Amino acid sequence: MVIGICDDNREDAIRIQQEVCKCLKLFGEEKTITMISEDGRKLLENCRTKMVNLIFLDLEMPECNGFELAEQIYDFNPAIKIIFVSNHENMVFDSYEYAPLWFVRKSFMERDMLKAVQKYLKTESKVQIWCKDGEKSKDIWFCINEVLYIECRGHTLFIYTKNEECHKIYGSLKSLEEKLLVYGFIRIHKNFLVNARCVKEIGNRTVCLLDGMELDIGKNRRKQIKQQLENYKGGRRMC
Repeated sequence: MVIGICDDNREDAIRIQQEVCKCLKLFGEEKTITMISEDGRKLLENCRTKMVNLIFLDLEMPECNGFELAEQIYDFNPAIKIIFVSNHENMVFDSYEYAPLWFVRKSFMERDMLKAVQKYLKTESKVQIWCKDGEKSKDIWFCINEVLYIECRGHTLFIYTKNEECHKIYGSLKSLEEKLLVYGFIRIHKNFLVNARCVKEIGNRTVCLLDGMELDIGKNRRKQIKQQLENYKGGRRMC
């Protein structure tokens, strides 16, 4: 898990980092990388070059406030979860427009942070996939946010994840597509099913993922894929 923290006050940023790590440890989540940024430009750079899962964003910062930064982050990766942090409790209602996962008050940091982290861990959807491994049938679980794309080669499916793992299962891409549609997976080609959260941009003939991987687009599918991604993005902002 990669967490970004953005606060122009260094002491506050470190305090947020300490509370986040403490809460994650409490829930048994210790494999975490935290990155502190003291300005929005650095945060955006980290989000564009790294697979950031969660951001704690101070609302009051010079040059670009938290709401403006949230807009920019959602524009290129609507899958990132954002939790606003502020000294001003009255801003919680204004934040609803930006669909944050939670709102942490600095004056109640310990209590609010525990709820925020708990909320995040609950939203990390896992899906159960029934599949065959050779002649044996088994159930496997995948965290939706960790899957980049699924490739079909004959009757074999290869599930590629953000941590560069590849899981091989046997089955039909069509049946998996029907199961994963509700989770934001899009069929871009007869052989590829991609996680909409991980799409960086659509080219003329390929889809570029956040890790730089480019996958072929099926003939005459570009317009449909673009519309599906826009629909997903819009739904993400309203949830």
